[in-house]
Amino acid sequence: MSAAMATLRNTLGEDAFILSSRATSEGGIELTAALDPELPAEDERIKSSPAVKTVPKKTFQDWHGLDLSSFSDDGSELNYKKVFSENISFEALDLSVEAPPVMVCGVPGSGKTLTISRLATRLALAGIAPVVMTTDTERSGALEQLAACTRILGLDLIAVESSKMLENLCRVKRGKMPVLIDTGAVVPFDEKGMKILAGLQEAAEASLILVHPAGEDPFETEETVSWFHKNGASKMIVSRTDCARRLGGVVRGAMAGMSLAEASTGSQLIGGLRTLDPSRLNELMMSKWETASTISSDGPQKKLAQSVVPIVSRRAANSDSNLLKTNVSTVTGAAALMRHIAAQGGV
Repeated sequence: MSAAMATLRNTLGEDAFILSSRATSEGGIELTAALDPELPAEDERIKSSPAVKTVPKKTFQDWHGLDLSSFSDDGSELNYKKVFSENISFEALDLSVEAPPVMVCGVPGSGKTLTISRLATRLALAGIAPVVMTTDTERSGALEQLAACTRILGLDLIAVESSKMLENLCRVKRGKMPVLIDTGAVVPFDEKGMKILAGLQEAAEASLILVHPAGEDPFETEETVSWFHKNGASKMIVSRTDCARRLGGVVRGAMAGMSLAEASTGSQLIGGLRTLDPSRLNELMMSKWETASTISSDGPQKKLAQSVVPIVSRRAANSDSNLLKTNVSTVTGAAALMRHIAAQGGV
């Protein structure tokens, strides 16, 4: 064997490596060997390589669709936290018993009903029982979704059919417990729809809160938010921040006069909203911008795992009032909401 290897080295050189060996019938050794292909010199490889095109990273403002150049006198990098602090109003929601009723509004699909469910869950877990009302009695699934949540929490859900009914209900409940009111979707440029919303707000003497999703066109968002602000909305809850990568529209809308209150943190009911302030807004937007440089436009490919959650028993709604209560026996999405709350600790 040693003689065969010496012959191999003399023939192919020191870089040869043996692939296999076998004994021959004549008593000798047969080796199968190979050599790595010769590579061109390093400088030659660099010259022959195709040019790699790089896409320059967008600036913070370009990524979010903002133009804040007017806030920089010398063109230096802005302190965005300071800009937000000086030019945007941040105002927390008042969910106390003494506060005016909280009425949410927004465009279709903005997350109004989920927001009411989250606020009701927050209060219930704090030991406070709000009354939940909805004027959205025509849209399929809206009432059922709220009914599923309030039933688990043991809260009253009242379906309101008219402004007069809403006025009477709020007069009875105000000052005794927090009042949360869901409304039907409205397009801000629909004069009739906005007039109906204004009538509901006036009847309830409510604080009108806009729920609007992040990630939409900055100019469109600014215009929509401004219309709601002109029609009585004083604060905004930003929804779907976990699904969006750009928040320029939120900033533009807030700079148009709308106070920022909270933002969604995910799809969960418990802890699904977080109070906004200049620091948190800056952190959120910075993280979106920085992440954008490391994730492809197609997004990360992750396999979603199915979660296993326990079953939660249902509790009946309170019955100490003669007011109309809606408690649907079988509801669409009830099981999903029950599992969701159960997975996060239950109530």
